[in-house]
Amino acid sequence: MDFIACSRFGHFSVMVITLLLFVPVTTMASSSPFNPTQPIFMSAEIFPQTLGFGSYFTQIEVGTPPVSQFMVIDSGSDVTRFQCKPCNCEQTPGHGFDTLNSTSFSVVPCDSAACNHFGQHGCNNNSQCPYKVDSLDGSFSNGSLMLERLTFGSTVVPNVYFGCGHTNSGMVAGTDGLVGLGGGPLSLPNQLRLRGLADIFSYCLPSLFGGSPGWLNFSLPGAVLPAGTAWVPLLRNPNTPTYYYVGFSGLGIGGIRLPISEESFKITKEGFGGVIIDSGTIFTRLPKPVYEVFRNAYVAKTVNLPRAPVSPVFDTCYNLSGLDPFQVPNVSFFFSAGPILTLKVRHILAEHESYIGKEIFCLAFVPTNHATTIIGNTQLLGIQTSFDAAAGYMGFGPSTCSPPESSPDCHGHWPPRQWPPRSIALRNYIPPYPLLLNCMFIYMFFIC
Repeated sequence: MDFIACSRFGHFSVMVITLLLFVPVTTMASSSPFNPTQPIFMSAEIFPQTLGFGSYFTQIEVGTPPVSQFMVIDSGSDVTRFQCKPCNCEQTPGHGFDTLNSTSFSVVPCDSAACNHFGQHGCNNNSQCPYKVDSLDGSFSNGSLMLERLTFGSTVVPNVYFGCGHTNSGMVAGTDGLVGLGGGPLSLPNQLRLRGLADIFSYCLPSLFGGSPGWLNFSLPGAVLPAGTAWVPLLRNPNTPTYYYVGFSGLGIGGIRLPISEESFKITKEGFGGVIIDSGTIFTRLPKPVYEVFRNAYVAKTVNLPRAPVSPVFDTCYNLSGLDPFQVPNVSFFFSAGPILTLKVRHILAEHESYIGKEIFCLAFVPTNHATTIIGNTQLLGIQTSFDAAAGYMGFGPSTCSPPESSPDCHGHWPPRQWPPRSIALRNYIPPYPLLLNCMFIYMFFIC
């Protein structure tokens, strides 16, 4: 049995769019701060949430003159959006972006494909293109689409589609909005790719326990990530084009694979199920039957650890007070294409939210009544996670942004990236019918 020996650790907080113009892009960034040989189009640091659990932020600037926006990074959302004036909104650091003060603001034409993306078929009575994003947990963002200048790190990109939210609720405390990194046509990566500005994007979510800063990088077209990246093919789900689905074959504990059928992780013909990689979900969510097998096996391998009261979020908790060092079994993710991602203690246990500082830790996985598995950001802390939608791959490594004891290990099959990329026909994309949009909102609830 493989075990991880650890010392006591501290607080774990856990359409194609018809572009209107092509105008020059201003950039001073030519390389990644973590890999000087990799050509980078634009790059910015990622910061962890220091209070509460596990959201990750970056800072962008919007408009002319630039106005700073503190944004959640979310690979499970498409539209990059923030709160705007006039605003029936929650309190934010900047109290909303004012388009009247920006000389680079422009409206989205009523007859554009982007204006039809949300099924509104043109502009509203105010000659604005509306957007609306709802979740069943009650959070929502309603407003209008706009074109604005984006400053990302030292790079300036004009005429980027944003959602200007006039009515918002349920946002992460202390933020202005979110950066949509999903696979849909209005996401920031696809806007950059369709304009020929960037291809692969990568992020590394930093640990609260030291190591390098986190980063979010967009690589220049044709860039190839360094040797050692473990590529996993992306799977398409036409019902939910926003999400990054991967082939997933199973789970392991202590180096032993669990008796869970690979069918439990496949997308059905109706578009349900499957496995999603999502930076906006904090803890990995497993379908309830899968979770019960996993949880029971983990409990069986940790009988030497004293148990603790459960929490509203977690049902398996341990009292690690006074145990230094202690041992916990590792957890492995088996991907269908071959790579195996082996998690370490800070990806497996999270501090009990009701006993902060008292060394009560819980198994950082949660059950869901739905068929979709979502790999959350807690399980991917410290390792470079890359998405190459044009070639149809996502990858792990080789770079890290946390100490070795806090970064997952990835080993197994290392397929080369295809270049030129195989086509993913975004030009044939048709916005989902309202029924499918409702399904997407249901999924968004369980992701957010």
